[in-house]
Amino acid sequence: MKYRTKLIRAIPALALALLAACGNVGDSGGSGPSSEEGGGGPTITIGSKNFTEQYVLGELYAQALEANGFNVEKKLDLGSAALADKALQNGQIDMYPEYTGTSIVEIFKQEQTPGTPEATYQKAKELYAQREPADTMLTPAPFNNTYGIFVRKQVAEENDLKTLADLAEASPKLAFVLFSEFKTREDGYPNMQKNYPAFDFGDLVIVNSIGGPIYQGVLQGEGDAGVGFTTDSQLASDELVVMEDPKSIWPFYYPAPVVRSDVLEKSPKMEGVLNEVSASLDAETMRELNAQVDIEQEDPEDVASEYLEEKGIVD
Repeated sequence: MKYRTKLIRAIPALALALLAACGNVGDSGGSGPSSEEGGGGPTITIGSKNFTEQYVLGELYAQALEANGFNVEKKLDLGSAALADKALQNGQIDMYPEYTGTSIVEIFKQEQTPGTPEATYQKAKELYAQREPADTMLTPAPFNNTYGIFVRKQVAEENDLKTLADLAEASPKLAFVLFSEFKTREDGYPNMQKNYPAFDFGDLVIVNSIGGPIYQGVLQGEGDAGVGFTTDSQLASDELVVMEDPKSIWPFYYPAPVVRSDVLEKSPKMEGVLNEVSASLDAETMRELNAQVDIEQEDPEDVASEYLEEKGIVD
């Protein structure tokens, strides 16, 4: 098996700016959790992982809190789930958006995941509450942002690829474009190999960012197949074919704010504000918001502001 790590070029200007902004946890400064500053309200430090949907969710939650009297510090480029969770546990951030299935598999390293969205959320919520210091997973947004394994249309047609089982059989002669975390996460590529043992790509092309570089890599011929998310706007491209998953191998990934419990106890108003934002979202809406950033190259801050005003969540 060959492994290549490379940066797929021709990344949009906004993506380059976001990648350039990536640094160590705490680089953006900010005050400690729940300190009194500015307009007299508590200060909440919000983090996110380093891909488009996380930037948008982070901005949505941050701006909704600001509109309700909170002072907000933003650290919206922390990296992987493990890095974001470490920042939460260390008190460098007070909250960040996480996905229910990711919490169970990647944060708490559980071997089994529940079979329904509600059970997945309840299990994740329980695991957060049990650790020390405790954290609270609030009510998830009502959509599942799961993995979408896709193939360039020409490759799919030439090899008659419709399902993950088809792709697994053809994989030794194909190259797969993925982000580094997916290669080792138990719910990522190892999960594909566990459920479809024929998976053995001839080449794994590892890029340094989720989203745009992967799609560009496949469309530009750097690889034949790639991993995306079902709320990615790029998956709607006529040049890509999303593989069906007859075994339903993925956990449920519903996004929800994870907040330090001590911060939530001091500022209980947060819960209602954050839950209102989450409840307003669905898969189609999230896909449209992501598209404004990825395709129209708008700033996540502007996208979030316009959405919250349209929904009447902020004035």
